[in-house]
Amino acid sequence: MEKQRIGIIGAGNMAEALIHGMITSMRFSSQRILVSNRSNRQRLEHLAEKYKVVGTSKKDLVEQSDVIVLAMKPQDLFSVIEEIKEWMRPEQLCISIAAGVDMASIQRASGLELSIVRAMPNTSAKVLCSATAIAKGENATEEQMELARKIFSCVGTVREVEEEQMDVVTGLSGSGPAYVYSFLEAMIDGGHRLGLSQKESTELVLQTLRGAVEMMTATGMKPAELSQQICSPNGTTVAGLAVLRQNHFKESVMEAIKAATLRSKELRKSVQS
Repeated sequence: MEKQRIGIIGAGNMAEALIHGMITSMRFSSQRILVSNRSNRQRLEHLAEKYKVVGTSKKDLVEQSDVIVLAMKPQDLFSVIEEIKEWMRPEQLCISIAAGVDMASIQRASGLELSIVRAMPNTSAKVLCSATAIAKGENATEEQMELARKIFSCVGTVREVEEEQMDVVTGLSGSGPAYVYSFLEAMIDGGHRLGLSQKESTELVLQTLRGAVEMMTATGMKPAELSQQICSPNGTTVAGLAVLRQNHFKESVMEAIKAATLRSKELRKSVQS
């Protein structure tokens, strides 16, 4: 079990997902996880009661923690840093999951040479299936990066990227679950409109998705190769895929990722200005 004290500032859904994952993994003791937030005392009490973590003030959290996780909305980040910077220490690992805020901005706001790791999990962290990307700050050590990997591996998979790639990560895996839900909704509605009950259609679609993901994972084959295996000349799959091509399905998904990436860049500039 890890010995470091983990302090999480923010008590929202992502903070709770991290707490749940760390405790469930048995790598972190609940008594070594400290939590604080801006004003919602009831939410803090809920987390303390449910997970047996330590609800405390931001001052005590910062002074007692080896790792500080900044788990709040981007627009709240700088006011929180302004409040806590007098208690922060350069040797602490500072992990930011605030979308659109780069590490240089956090350094400037703190006035310290902090060891920073930037992370972008997604909402599937709630069920311990997040695809999280992390980026190393110039002062962060390999030991601190390994600790960040351990924290986020408690809620899914972790991949290290350069910070310059974080906008793309946001548009791809950060927003990605919403694209998948839209695709699932279309498939479920399609089956329902053609005569299946909503329940039947939902169950079939969800298992179809699970199976397709498992096939790609297990075989290591490319999506196009697996798709081709299902197609037979003049068959049903060919007819369905032809409609997707006619309606520019692939191009639409790629444009969605591009639009989300560009929006991430815009938001980053607005938050930092």
